[in-house]
Amino acid sequence: MQRFGYAVLVAVAVVLSTAFPGVAQQPAPSQPATAQPVTPAPPAPASAPSPAPPPIPGKDYIIGIGDVLHIVVWGNKELEQDIVVRPDGRISFPLAGEMDAKGLSVPQLTEKITARLSDAVKGPNVSIIVKEVKSFRVFVLGEVKKPGVYPIDASTPVLEALTLASSTTDNADLPAAYVIRGDQKIPVDLRKLIQGGDLSLNIPLQPGDTVVVPQVTIGANPQEMYDQRIYILGKVQKPGVYTIKKNVPILHALFLAGGLVDGADMAAAFVVRGSERLPVNLWQLIQKGDLKQNVEIKPEDTIVVPVGGEMVNAVYVMGEVTKPGVYAQPEALTLLKLVALAGGFTKFAAPGRAKLIRKTGDDKTLINVDLKDIMKDPQKYQDMPLQPGDVLIVPERIF
Repeated sequence: MQRFGYAVLVAVAVVLSTAFPGVAQQPAPSQPATAQPVTPAPPAPASAPSPAPPPIPGKDYIIGIGDVLHIVVWGNKELEQDIVVRPDGRISFPLAGEMDAKGLSVPQLTEKITARLSDAVKGPNVSIIVKEVKSFRVFVLGEVKKPGVYPIDASTPVLEALTLASSTTDNADLPAAYVIRGDQKIPVDLRKLIQGGDLSLNIPLQPGDTVVVPQVTIGANPQEMYDQRIYILGKVQKPGVYTIKKNVPILHALFLAGGLVDGADMAAAFVVRGSERLPVNLWQLIQKGDLKQNVEIKPEDTIVVPVGGEMVNAVYVMGEVTKPGVYAQPEALTLLKLVALAGGFTKFAAPGRAKLIRKTGDDKTLINVDLKDIMKDPQKYQDMPLQPGDVLIVPERIF
């Protein structure tokens, strides 16, 4: 860890900087080898195909709450919109008004909107695409190449879900795989299914299922130790876990995270310390030079820089997950589902020492959570439902 020798003014300048993420370039495909007249050249090795993106739901897909619909009325560009199915299952579309969408197929909703538009648009030609699936989805965790959340049709088999996740890794304990459905743990011996062709194990999945592929356990985990860590999340360039050697001012801590990004509600920032919530007005600190706001950050503190309403309508996950950040629809999430949304654990994660920060009234409670136990035995250890404003922290293990 570098020592903090920068002046406060330098830290302020960095805090005000805006992130400009780079764009990854795809490598050009290799040209096939050309045969020689006398001594043929060996054929070029075939490049690994890129995983196919999740398929767009078909006409039999049943629309659910949270789904994003792209609706086009041909010849009427001004009516083209992306519309989210609200929690009450309804949508609102210009000239068609309010209507139920939940439980309808795409053709049924298309027919309904077409009928509603007939009085205002001559011969309306309506097209609907389910742009994002937020209702019919499964969560895939553990030893798969791409843990995450995947859209499915009703009764999609478990093997197809694993294909969406780019299959299992070399460390997968295939016979120990299982599906979590509510408080049920359904064993699925993937070795018998994949290698033995036992299709009775290729069970149909239901929306909201969590597929878990455990890691092969060779021996005891190395001793895990706490370190001098702080947690920075919200509207900063690089949310995550950072190590400090001593207490530092909040501006220095924000410097570690690359500074603030557009949309940060600087006046509403705060620090979570145990069960305390310490408000910090970064706008007063940066714009007015109010050094009383430059609070001292201590190990295990969590700095939160929200955007308007973010802490009310979302949950946070940070630490050793692939995609730390902010996730909406907390009422539909549990601890394991949030981890799946965040792309699963990194190889450095210590899921047995996770922590959940939960607001109860004006108080903040720090709850120790053993995600390993929940994954092993969801019947004995409840996969806790999340509440708006929850913060899940997955610490790093030290070898």
